[in-house]
Amino acid sequence: MPYVSPAEREVFVSRFNRVLAVLIWAAAAALTIGLLVSVHDARLLYIVPGVLFAFVAWAMLWRPQLTVADEGITVVNVTRTVRIPWEALIAVDTKYALTLYTPGRKIPVWAAPAPGTGSTLRATRNETKGRIGRPRVEDSVRRPGDLLGTESGAAAEVVRRRWGMLQDAGAIDAGRADETPVTVRWHLVELAVLVLLLAGTVAALLLA
Repeated sequence: MPYVSPAEREVFVSRFNRVLAVLIWAAAAALTIGLLVSVHDARLLYIVPGVLFAFVAWAMLWRPQLTVADEGITVVNVTRTVRIPWEALIAVDTKYALTLYTPGRKIPVWAAPAPGTGSTLRATRNETKGRIGRPRVEDSVRRPGDLLGTESGAAAEVVRRRWGMLQDAGAIDAGRADETPVTVRWHLVELAVLVLLLAGTVAALLLA
């Protein structure tokens, strides 16, 4: 869920994904310790797949995050980090996950997946009972992923609220989306590590 830092940077991470990552790390650690204690032959190579799963859990579940600040939005996904100035943002959607649109680009936010049926029902009940507020989206265009009790809805509200505040304050120059660059940085080191671990896992399974 989002939190606000003293510097007014709002950061969103998926708590569910992080809990899942911790569970995967615990399983990988248990596998590694069990192999080290009980195995003294080539089967120790099975540690490599455990390391692969732990790394994938970090890259896919723990690391992704959304940062919203006055200067723009930073989306850290699995393979790349995207920095979006407010002038470049043209739409926010929550159909499958929180997705930010700029001219010619669609940037899904891995840290804010759309809810499943169970999460949607719980979020709807909480909203109906007044436990949480309602998103700043008209009822006619609201999706289940807009519910504030869901991760996609909470993250979308963070973006929409800051976007609206900056527009109201005149801090965003309208009509500049096509000429405002969006910065993309690929996670080359992480991708290289993933390739090495995949190759190592294949080798380990063949040799062990």
